[in-house]
Amino acid sequence: MNNIMKARVKKIFASTKSLKIKPEAILIKNGIEGQLDSTFFYLSGVRSGLFEGCSIIAYPTGKVCLLTSKLEEQSALNTPYIEIETFGTNDEYKQLLRKKLLKVRVLGINYNELSYANYLWIRMTLKNVKNVVNVSKAIGEARCIKDEIEIKELRKSAKIASNTFKTITSSLKENMTENQLASIINHDLEKQGASGPSFQTIVAFGKHSAEPHYAPQNARLKKNKLVLCDYGARYNRYCSDITRTVVFGKADEKIKDIYETVRKASEIGLKRVRVGVKASDVHNAVEEYIDSTKYKGRFIHSTGHSIGLNVHDGASISKKSDVILEEGMAFTIEPGIYLPTIGGVRIEDDVIVRQNRPEILTNVSRELIEI
Repeated sequence: MNNIMKARVKKIFASTKSLKIKPEAILIKNGIEGQLDSTFFYLSGVRSGLFEGCSIIAYPTGKVCLLTSKLEEQSALNTPYIEIETFGTNDEYKQLLRKKLLKVRVLGINYNELSYANYLWIRMTLKNVKNVVNVSKAIGEARCIKDEIEIKELRKSAKIASNTFKTITSSLKENMTENQLASIINHDLEKQGASGPSFQTIVAFGKHSAEPHYAPQNARLKKNKLVLCDYGARYNRYCSDITRTVVFGKADEKIKDIYETVRKASEIGLKRVRVGVKASDVHNAVEEYIDSTKYKGRFIHSTGHSIGLNVHDGASISKKSDVILEEGMAFTIEPGIYLPTIGGVRIEDDVIVRQNRPEILTNVSRELIEI
C-alpha cells in the first residue's frame, strides 16, 4: 500500500510539469464537514473519520505526512504507511506546519477544494512560502486514472448498487411514495456494507422522471407509470452511480419507444468507450443517434462523468470535454430522454476504460422491465 500512495503522489507531481513554477510540496487542507477535500483521502488512504481542518503534506519523493487533531488520531494510526503527526491546539497545528514546510518556498494547493478562509489561514501561517501555485488540474488528471486498489473499491461499490435493484423491483407497491422507496434503497445499500448512499437517492414516479435532478417527494405510485431510480453506494469512500427506469404495470407504445431509443443509445455509448477515444466523440455518437429520432433535443445532459471518491469526480463525457480516454479511467454512461408532462427514461452504468471494450461494473439488465 505504501508503494501505491507514493505512486499517487508522484503521479500528481508529474502532472505539474505544465506549470511555470513547480511546487516543492503540496498542502491539502480540509475545511469543516461539507468542505472536505477528497484528495486528502486519496493521498492518505484513511477509511473512517471526518478529519475536519486536518492536513496532508505531499512531497515530490512520494512521502506523505498527515497532520491530525487528537480527535481522529486512532483512525490515522490505522494507516501506518504514512507519517502521522498529531496536534492538540491550533497553535500546535501551526507550529507543526511551519516545521514541516520550513524550507518550502513554492507550495502547491488545491484551489478547487479550498475555501477562501482556509487560503488566508495558510498564507498567514506560512510566511516563509513565497509562492502558492494551483495544482487542481494536476490533481484532477492524476485522480482520473484509477489504480487497482481504487478499481477494486469501485467494483464492490457497483456490485452493492447492482444488487439493490432486485430490492427495488420487489418493493414496488401501489400508493407507496417516492420517499418510501428512496428509504428502502438507502437501507438496502447499508445492509450490504455501504456506509451510505453516494449522493441523495433520486426516485421519480410518472412525469417527475422528466426532471434529471429531481428530489423524491411524497408523490404516490400509480399503475402503468414510470419509476426512475438513480442511486449509488459509498463503499470505503468510493462511489457508484446507477440509474434504471422500469414501468409499474404495463408500458404503452410511447413509453416502449422512448425506452428502446435510450437502450440503443446506451449500447452505442458503451461500445465507443475504449483507450484512445475522445470523450467528446462518445457523447457526440450518443447525442447524434437520439437526435436522429423523433426525440431530437430531448437528451439534455452529458453522456457521463468520472466517478471515484466523488460521485462527480472531475471529468466528463460531454460535447466540450477535452479528455482522451485512458486505461483505468472510471466513468458513467447515462443517456436519457425527457418529455415534460409524460416522463423520462435514463439508463446509467459505471465502466472502467479498457483497451478494446469497457469493463462494465454495474450488472443489471438494460431491457425494459414491467412489474
